[in-house]
Amino acid sequence: MQSLSLKFGSVVLIVTSTVTTLAVSPFSSYDPINLPKMLVLVTGASLLLVPLLANLKLLVGINTLFISSVLVLVSTLLVAFLRNPAPHAQQLWGIWGRSTGLLTYIAFVVVLTSTILLSFKSEVRSLRQVFERLSYFITGYTLIQAGDIDPINWSQKAMVATLGNINFMSSFLGLASISFFSRLLMEKLAITSKAHYLVLVLTNLFLIWISESIQGLAVFAAGASIILAFSIRRNLDFKRVIYWFLAIIPVGTVSFLGTAGIGPLSSFRQETVIFRRDYWLAGIQMTQENWFDGVGIDSYGDYYEQYRDLEAVVRTGPQRVTNTAHNIFLDVSSGAGVLAALAFFALFALTIAIIVKILKRGEYDPSLSAFSGMFVGFVIFSLISINQIGVGVWGFVFMGYVIGAGASQELSSHNLLSKRDSEKKVSNEHPDSRKKIGNSKFSRTISFVVTLLVGTLGFFSALIPFRTDMNMLAAVRAKDFESMKIVASRDSATTFHREKYMTLLLDAGRELEAYEFALSEYERNPRSGISLRIIAYTEQAPKGLRIVALEQLMALDPNNSELVTYARSLLNQLKLG
Repeated sequence: MQSLSLKFGSVVLIVTSTVTTLAVSPFSSYDPINLPKMLVLVTGASLLLVPLLANLKLLVGINTLFISSVLVLVSTLLVAFLRNPAPHAQQLWGIWGRSTGLLTYIAFVVVLTSTILLSFKSEVRSLRQVFERLSYFITGYTLIQAGDIDPINWSQKAMVATLGNINFMSSFLGLASISFFSRLLMEKLAITSKAHYLVLVLTNLFLIWISESIQGLAVFAAGASIILAFSIRRNLDFKRVIYWFLAIIPVGTVSFLGTAGIGPLSSFRQETVIFRRDYWLAGIQMTQENWFDGVGIDSYGDYYEQYRDLEAVVRTGPQRVTNTAHNIFLDVSSGAGVLAALAFFALFALTIAIIVKILKRGEYDPSLSAFSGMFVGFVIFSLISINQIGVGVWGFVFMGYVIGAGASQELSSHNLLSKRDSEKKVSNEHPDSRKKIGNSKFSRTISFVVTLLVGTLGFFSALIPFRTDMNMLAAVRAKDFESMKIVASRDSATTFHREKYMTLLLDAGRELEAYEFALSEYERNPRSGISLRIIAYTEQAPKGLRIVALEQLMALDPNNSELVTYARSLLNQLKLG
């Protein structure tokens, strides 16, 4: 049964990670990127859950620290979900345009643990090849978009592939280029094969360059440095690897500071990096003031205006806002608290420690070297970007492969695998083997049925917000305000859908309807900026309620001088009147 469930799990893992990256719905939903990806990810993770539980004993023996970190992470996410006043639907499914709520993070954890188990048992040998084949499609589609011959009429003409943003596209190509670079440097290949991989690396780097997204270059540089470390270790001792890292870390630090406009490389200044500083500082402030359980999973955007500093407002004006810290660790800490962030960080630290152990041992495994490099590239991505589902799913796969294959390699080096195999042979010769075969068939059937039920539950749980988004788009296209109201009133509707409905009402001159809906939205989410504005600026609203709304608007965006000045003026008029 274990062997069968592992084989099933390997197929599900490969299909889930691949289709998650590819899944889009450009014609039927407002969010054509993240909602379909969440649907695939959660469904696949649900199908992986039963095989994972069936082999849990094997997983427990791999790494105790990993198990502890996962348990703490999941527990703290659940505590944040239950304790925070942020809308539970928002925390469960995530905000519109991100979809990184509780369901997505639990799915990531399931993908991670399944990959550990499967790589430990050598059940995913083709995983690297699958990732590289997937990258062929992403590269090809990006080339089509670069040539402005994309058959899909996206809302923006940009090189985004199926990932929705040039930064995510460039990071994905950077990760793929690490694997190709590893083949060039670490494997004995025919000259035609080397030429093939060299063309792929150069093509990807060219696309990253013309996209003007430095994320992909940073990701590739970090991963390539790890591949070079493995190359050094193959021929020299571990001390030389240490010297290599001591040489490149200062270079990387100076380069990053240069993109922030600091130091000798300040000519490489990137405005997006400057903006990220504002987002990071706000995330740190949120974490400090809500250290136990955060502000709510994926609820950073509800609090950003309150926690951003004056410099962030002055830099480009108060209209620049964000719903993510652009740093995955800060997203976790601000959303679910310090303990969740520490557990999340421990998973990354554990993986880095395993890579160091592998380098110390000096044992060579082409795929393990490549996945180690890609994981380090993902670390850089995590520090400067968003946990975009199409890229993030592979980051957790890389992490799982390094932990699982690294543990398997260590076990092999201690000559324990042969002992385990001999024990299996002895158990297979048990006199009650016929009875066990019968029980195995029955348990297999039960496992299949339970897997199907859990997978179906996961599918429909992720389908709910996807259908809501599709229904809202259909209602807007039909200009059917009654249908819009019905959809926007659902628990599965997001702030985006509700704001869209209220904005369209105001544009159509239906202020009273907008005000009435704003009241209901205010009850659901007292931090809704558009609801507070409608309530504060609607003359038909009770004076006392308008005063409360104005005071709350100023409290939620204290450094926005334009808003504060206007709100105070209106507040004085109401009080005097």
